[in-house]
Amino acid sequence: MAKRKWTAEEVAAYQKEHSRYFYFNKDDRNISVRKPFGIGWTLNMANPLSWAVLGGILLAAVAVKYF
Repeated sequence: MAKRKWTAEEVAAYQKEHSRYFYFNKDDRNISVRKPFGIGWTLNMANPLSWAVLGGILLAAVAVKYF
């Protein structure tokens, strides 16, 4: 199956069936999706670009602390 962007309904069904705390879906190209509960977004940890985003956020936090 080719990677594609999943709809909000598909993501919600996947999150309900699988873990509610982490979103790890290799078939979904989305970098971030809405959280299944609460307010905000979460990263698709199966997407390599989301790891780059997370690394950039952490690097910026460290840079602010030490510079």
